Parts: sequence; C-alpha cells; structure tokens
Amino acid sequence: MFDNLDEALYWLEHKKKKHKREDLSRMNELLKILNLNNLDFKIIHIAGTNGKGSTAININNLLLSLNYKVGLFTSPYIVKFNERIMINNNYISDEELLNLINYIYPIILEYENQNDDLVPFFEILFLICLIYFKNQKIDYAVIETGIGGLLDATNVVKPIASIITSIGYDHMASLGDSILDIAKHKAGIIKENTPVFTITNSETDDYLKEVANNKNSKLFILKDYSSDAKIVTNGTSFTYDDFNFITPLFGLFQANNASLAIAFMKYFFNITNEEINKGLSLSYVPGRFEKINNFILDGAHNISATLELVKTIKSLKLNHLTCIFSSLKDKRYDLMLKVLDEVVDTYIFPKFADLRQVEPETFTKYTSKETSIATDISEAITKCKNITLITGSLHFVSACRKKLVD
Repeated sequence: MFDNLDEALYWLEHKKKKHKREDLSRMNELLKILNLNNLDFKIIHIAGTNGKGSTAININNLLLSLNYKVGLFTSPYIVKFNERIMINNNYISDEELLNLINYIYPIILEYENQNDDLVPFFEILFLICLIYFKNQKIDYAVIETGIGGLLDATNVVKPIASIITSIGYDHMASLGDSILDIAKHKAGIIKENTPVFTITNSETDDYLKEVANNKNSKLFILKDYSSDAKIVTNGTSFTYDDFNFITPLFGLFQANNASLAIAFMKYFFNITNEEINKGLSLSYVPGRFEKINNFILDGAHNISATLELVKTIKSLKLNHLTCIFSSLKDKRYDLMLKVLDEVVDTYIFPKFADLRQVEPETFTKYTSKETSIATDISEAITKCKNITLITGSLHFVSACRKKLVD
C-alpha cells in the first residue's frame, strides 16, 4: 500500500510488459476479478492515429450540454496525470486516485503471482478508470484507445458506437508499415451491430466497409470537412449539412474531429444545430494549437499530424517562424522536420529529459535552416521574442507548457 500519490504513481508508471500483448485474455480475466463485466453506463469508443483526444472532448462536451454525467478517458496527459480520467470535465482527485491505486494494488500482485505474469501500466490505469466510473454512477463514458485498437487494453468494452478518426503513419513497430496494416488495428474496435463513424480515406474506406459489413454494423463515412474549413478569430469554422459550425480548437483538421462528434450526436440524440454549437464552444485541449503569449504549442508527434499543423500555419499566413523542437526515437523526425521547413526559418533544439529523446545534434542533420542547441527548455524559451512554434512530441510540449505556465 502507498502513503502518498507520488509513491503510487511511481509504482504504476514503472509497470512494464513481460510479453507483447497477443490477445485480451488478461484484461478480460481482470474484468471478471474486479466485477467490471456488466457496466451500467454507455460507452463511446474512439481509435485513430490523430484527432482522438479532440474528438473525445467534443463528444464529452456535447453530452454534458444535454445534462448527462460523463466520464472521459484520454491519454497522454499535458497538464497533470489526473487529466487522463475525468468526470464532467473535473480531473479525478489526488485522494480518489490514491485510494483506487491502493485498492487495485493487492489484486494486481495476486494476479501476477498466480499467473507468473506482469500487468502493464496502461491496463492497470484503464481498470482504475472503469472502477471510478462505475463507483461514480456516470451515464456515458468516452474512451480513447492507447495504441491501435484491435489489441488495445480498452478494446474489452462493449460500446454503443465506435469512432475512427484519421488514419496515418505512427507506431509502425506495433501496428505495421502500411496504412492498411494500421487500419486493421484501428478497425479492431468495430463491434457486432454497433454503428461506426469515420472520415473518408481512399486507402482504407473499402477495408472498413468490409469489416463493418462482416460485423453487421452501420458505417458512416463522412467527407473531409477540413478541405473547406477556415481559421477564424475564435477557432475553426466549417459547414456541416448546410449549417455553419465553429469549434474553438484551432486547426483545419479540427473540422473533421468536430464533424465526427456531430454525426454521432445527431444519430443518437434529438439535438439542434444551435445546441451543438453551444456544446462545441466548451471544447478545450491543452497543447493542441494552443496559444500562450507569443508561443503556439502543438503536440504534432507524427508525420500526419505535422502535415496538418503546417497546413493550418499556412492558412494563418504565419511564416518565418522560430520552432522549438524535440522528438522521440521511434518517430520519423526526419520527415517531420522536412515538412516544418516549409514554414520555419530557425530551429532551437533543446536537451530534454526523456529516455526516448533524440540527441538535439541529430536533428541538425535533417534541416537546411538555421539551428541552435539549448541546454534545456528554459534556455530555449528565453531565446524567443517573436511568434514561436513548439512541437515534435506530446511529452515535450507538456514540459514546455509547464515552463510557460509557471
């Protein structure tokens, strides 16, 4: 048992996998042990390469606008660990999180001893989330996958709807090297007789149709709303079914994330367009094209997200930017920098305390623009006087944001 949350989180965050997950038998067994098989609340399950968090928060806020009690499970966090588990937009409290870790701790140890196995961090965290939502008697839970979908720990749920956001290249070591391979993992969240909502993608539409048909599930393929979207003073404007919607989240791609939420809401609820706009207006995602003073923070952590980020920057006519950048070893930072070069004039690569961080000097090989190395994030920030983009990794953006807010 743990006396304080720091000790509890240290234990939780250092739980490693013993074997690569090949099925969900461990999670299903733990659901039985914890009496989590038959949950009273309804679940919306979201997978995708980019846009999961924004789509989840949009749906969360639209459900809240109808006065439901709503749980939200997302990852990773930007502001605080507790951000991963929320009810009605309130983080799980430190006290409640500590209590639940202490509750599940002996159960996990007993399971591991009996099965000669290790239960990894994300599985334990999701089980804690389900216990919390059950105890708090919520009406709906919006659940975001961690990686992929098919073998993701969250894929033990029985949702009322599955939502698949954009599909692009990321986590290839786990999901495969082609878009179709990656789509097979994302499509793993499609359940029998359960509606599916997604954005059109010429490389994956036919495959998703095949999976949905085999599962006897309605598939709604929405058009790409980002192509006609506009960045306006208070967010992103787009037209859906001849009505103008605005999301306060900046980014042309946010039109697609919002449209998925709208399609879901219109399918399940009698909700007006005005009510939808009101619900969307509540959406806020830290670290996603977030403006703090003269800094723009965006956790574009893969090539697909970087392409969308640059599209948005170009639409705002922001040129000759300084960019503070860092990335993790398993990302295609070479391609990310090549794309960023279209709008960036100067890079600052700071040293960053992360076991998976790439050494700053490495990045200089993949850009022809002016570069400098900073000893840490604080030094990088103090060098910047004009509009500066901070991007490359969600963990990195989170650390930079903390420095800026502090």
